[in-house]
Amino acid sequence: MLKGKMIIEMTDVHTGKTEKVVEHNMITNALSEIFKPLGLAKDPSILYNTFAPYYQKLLGGILLFDKEIGENPNTLYPPADVALVGCAAYGTQNNTKGTKRGGYNQTESEINLTDRYMKFVYDFTTSQANGTISCVCLTNVNGGYTSYGGADAVLSSSYPLGARVDDGSLQYVYSSYTGGNTGDKYSGYTVGTTELLFLIDRENDIAYYFRIDSASKITIVKRRAYLKSVSVLTSPYSKKEHIENFAIEGLSLNTSYVSYNFDHATNCLYITTSSASYKDAGGAFNITKIDISNWTVTKYNMTNTANERISTSGTRFAFCHNGFVYIKAYNSPYDIYKFEIGNSANVVKMKRNSSSTISGQAQLAVNGRVYYEYYNGNYILHIANEATDEVLNPENGYIYCGSSKYQYCYTPVLNEPMLYFVSCGGQTTIGYIILLNYLATINNLPEPVTKTSDKTMKVTYIIQEQ
Repeated sequence: MLKGKMIIEMTDVHTGKTEKVVEHNMITNALSEIFKPLGLAKDPSILYNTFAPYYQKLLGGILLFDKEIGENPNTLYPPADVALVGCAAYGTQNNTKGTKRGGYNQTESEINLTDRYMKFVYDFTTSQANGTISCVCLTNVNGGYTSYGGADAVLSSSYPLGARVDDGSLQYVYSSYTGGNTGDKYSGYTVGTTELLFLIDRENDIAYYFRIDSASKITIVKRRAYLKSVSVLTSPYSKKEHIENFAIEGLSLNTSYVSYNFDHATNCLYITTSSASYKDAGGAFNITKIDISNWTVTKYNMTNTANERISTSGTRFAFCHNGFVYIKAYNSPYDIYKFEIGNSANVVKMKRNSSSTISGQAQLAVNGRVYYEYYNGNYILHIANEATDEVLNPENGYIYCGSSKYQYCYTPVLNEPMLYFVSCGGQTTIGYIILLNYLATINNLPEPVTKTSDKTMKVTYIIQEQ
């Protein structure tokens, strides 16, 4: 069992006066989720190599937010209306121009194996982490690199926002290993043939696919995920046992251009379709929402109410999340437009805060933040925030695309926002990853404190193992 205490000390550089705040925290379920069994997929050696030593990696980042976050152990990521004020990462100083991140105090930090505690100490200069602070949280060390974005954050290839937890042997999209004509957003689809992976359900041990049979019909295909059970009569490596198929009819799809994603926020599969690779102002496109709890369908006829042409090409041209669909402009600087699903008149052009252009496609979304990832010789990661209608960059240059030439696909796991299955059609499979900017602890201050440019700040966070 863990418990922790946090101390904030702010010192006025002119008067030398120090104000001090002490508060105890709560521990979330984030660490339990990381070590939760994953059937045939979980690989202890990957976990050891990626996350050990645990106190440095799993708890080695700190996040300072401007608002309180509900103290619920199942709150694993902050809501979109909570903004990052400051951050820091174990063992590193901030040698960039970014003003969110502070530095690790090597001298005062310590690990005490006799009394079983770790003390993290982080220092912030007068230019760093200025603003109102209401909540302080520990996170993964890579989460400490401005992982929720900053106007002046400097992208780096050294701090991915995702980390593997298995070796990738359980391939769900490479046809040679599934027993079906399976694929994902990278590999594309053939009408009437390809089963597109869109969701994995660990609790019920199911990998979900859909196949587009015609403009009016899709088939849902269930295959064994091998996260809970295994048959001695099958080979999980070379074939994913078929469970059942069923058809959903009465749809209104345009099979020329199809984009899709599963949304954690609504537990729905969204299929966005278009008759052409772009839509000028006034052009039409369609969204089909399928609620997986009862497989009911809602159809939306949408209109491009933006003042410019939008792109509707490829299997990632749209991303539906939390009642909105995000679509990029067709021409540079490729701005992101946020349309309310079912109400095209409500459209917002999202502000580009720290980027001259928006590169890449939307890959995943958590609590109102949509992550856009791209690699083309340079690492690019953008975060589009539903609450503020702005796009920020974290220091984390990518989720998991790294230096690969492939554009990976991130398939969510039902009711588990930390976990994603990463694939790339028939090219390669990464396996399962954890999204690293989680909240391991939540520590709401008794009263907000404000750091200004005439103050330095020290944050001490002690985690005690009992």
